[in-house]
Amino acid sequence: MSLSTRYLRNFTLAVGAALTLSACGLFGNDSRYEPVDLTEYQATITPVIHWTASIGKGSGYGFTPVVDGNNVFAATPDGKVSRLNLDTGAIIWQRDLDKDLASGVGVGEGVVAVTTKDGQVVLLDANNGNQRWEVRSSTVATTPPMIANGAVVVRADDFRVQGLNIADGSLLWSYVRAQAELALKAHSRMVSAGASTVLVALPVGRVVALNTQTGRPLWELLASTVKGPSDLDSVADVVGAPIVNGNDICLASYQGNVLCYGVTAKGAQARWSQPFSTATGVDATQSSVLSAGVDGTVTSFSRQDGQVLWSDKTLRNRGLSNPIAYDNHVVVADYEGYAHFYDFNSGALQGRISLGDSEPVVSPLVATPKGILAQTGDGDLVLFGAK
Repeated sequence: MSLSTRYLRNFTLAVGAALTLSACGLFGNDSRYEPVDLTEYQATITPVIHWTASIGKGSGYGFTPVVDGNNVFAATPDGKVSRLNLDTGAIIWQRDLDKDLASGVGVGEGVVAVTTKDGQVVLLDANNGNQRWEVRSSTVATTPPMIANGAVVVRADDFRVQGLNIADGSLLWSYVRAQAELALKAHSRMVSAGASTVLVALPVGRVVALNTQTGRPLWELLASTVKGPSDLDSVADVVGAPIVNGNDICLASYQGNVLCYGVTAKGAQARWSQPFSTATGVDATQSSVLSAGVDGTVTSFSRQDGQVLWSDKTLRNRGLSNPIAYDNHVVVADYEGYAHFYDFNSGALQGRISLGDSEPVVSPLVATPKGILAQTGDGDLVLFGAK
C-alpha cells in the first residue's frame, strides 16, 4: 500500500469549516466558491439582541449551548464551563477546568459533562459546578456527551461509544463497530429517542439506536450510500442532530440526503429522501424540514413527502450554520457573524443582525422559549430574536 493510500485511509475530513467557509482559501481563486456579499432587501422585521454574555474564548461545532429549564449551560474550548440565567444572561456559576476542551456540554439528571482534548470525560454538578469525577475515554471525543437514564454516553473520535456510570464514571458498556476507511470530522450530536434509547451517528451515513443501560443496538437507519468509486465519494456521514418528533426521525448527511424515517416496533422505515449535501444538519417542524447546503442554499422540504417548498441562494457560500425554525421565521447565521431571518412560509429574506463580532458562527443555533441562542466565535453567548 502506498504512502498516499495509507494517508487517505487514516485521514479525517474537517468539512464543517473547510467546505462551507470557502473564504479560507480552500478553493483558491475559483469564483464559484466565493461567498456572496450581503444583498439589499426590503426588511419586514426588526431583529433585536436581548443579552450578550462573555463565557470564555472560542467556539466550535461541538460547542452547543444547552437549555435546561430557565438555565443555559455552555462551554468554551479554553476550559470554561458556565451556567447562566436564560432570562438575563447573568452567570450563575463558572468553572475553569484548566484544560482545553474537545466538546461542549451534555446536560441532564442534575449533572453537566464535557470532554477534554487529552481524552478525559469530566462530570460537574449542575447546581454549583463542583466536579464529581474525571475518567479517561477511549480517545478524544469531539461529539458532546449525552446524559440518559443514569449513564453518561460518550462517542469518541474512533467511533467507539461508551456508557459511563453517572455515579462514579465506571464503564457500564462499550459499543464498537467496524471503522470506515475514511470518515467525516464534522459536527454531529447524539439525541434521546425515548427514556432508554440514544441515537448515535456512525461513519458511512448510519445512525444506530443504542439502549443506554446495556449499549445493545436496537435498530439502525441509513442516511446515505456511497455514490462513487473513490475514497472521497465514501464520505457521506450524518451531520448535526437527528430531529425526533413522535415516531418520526428526520436527519441529513454530507454528500447524501435529507430524509425522514418512521419508527415502529419493527424498527425504522424510510418515508422519503431527497438528495442534499449539508455540513450542519436539519431542523424540523410539524410541516417542514429545514436544511442549509454546503453551498449556502437554504431549503424547506415538506415533512410529509419531502417535496421542496422553497429554496433560496441569497447567502451562497457564506458558511451557514444550522437553520432553525423560530416563531414564523427560519434563522441561520454566517461566517461574518450575521444572523439572517427568512419568512417560514415563503422563504423571503426578512431581516439580519450582527451578533457582535465578525467571527464565524459555527456553534449550532438553539431555539429557546425566550429567543435564539448563538455562541459566537469569540466566546460570547447571545440571545436574540425579532419584533
